[in-house]
Amino acid sequence: MAHFIGTSGWAYPEWKPGFYPEGLPQTKFLEHYASRLGACEVNATFYRLQSASTFEKWASAVPEDFRFAIKMHRRLTHSATFMETEEDTEFLIRFLESVEPLGSRLGPLLVQLPPSRRLAADALARMLTAIGPNHSVACEFRHASWADPMVDAVLASHGATRCFADTEGPAPDALPAGKVACVRLRAERYDDSRDDWLELIRSEAETREVVVFAKHKGVPAGDPFTGVGLADWLATQLSVSDH
Repeated sequence: MAHFIGTSGWAYPEWKPGFYPEGLPQTKFLEHYASRLGACEVNATFYRLQSASTFEKWASAVPEDFRFAIKMHRRLTHSATFMETEEDTEFLIRFLESVEPLGSRLGPLLVQLPPSRRLAADALARMLTAIGPNHSVACEFRHASWADPMVDAVLASHGATRCFADTEGPAPDALPAGKVACVRLRAERYDDSRDDWLELIRSEAETREVVVFAKHKGVPAGDPFTGVGLADWLATQLSVSDH
């Protein structure tokens, strides 16, 4: 199938000169980023709906096989209600309509729930039903109550998946089931486990799409064991093995 490797965002001047050339203007960051990496997690959509012209500009700056993973708006994930009202559903529809200009470059929708959000399987099912089968969805649950087989059944029935958010370092034996696998590499460094993650991504990508996002803040850009340096190393190694 395919693998798409990147970070959470691209507009970071501090990535010069480790990733961006010293003289590169910020208006060219995304184009350069997409020449080396195949995906980006977009956090701006968590805070506000983006305009069609913004998405069109982003889409035109990247190759057709690039993927933007779009974080779900906080109005849908962090408000007092969680898919409990008609207004919630209406806003979700508006959100989905807003991302349409990305076209084929739209990757999975990332539903990242707050640590305080306890298990609400019915609400999750309502959200996934409203999203429908035309979108890939990865859900990051940050409260222990979501570690329930009932949740996996709901995800499976809608073709969604758990987002694997790693904070420890070692690679698991496999990634959560689903038509698309989504990984967020958030450990400080991957000195001892980097090769294992490479092999896991390569193996999983034989049967489905895999999107992987490394840390983006607080790490040097030129370090191949963390942050954008790690993403660049993974993308390069996977590209070499594909040819």
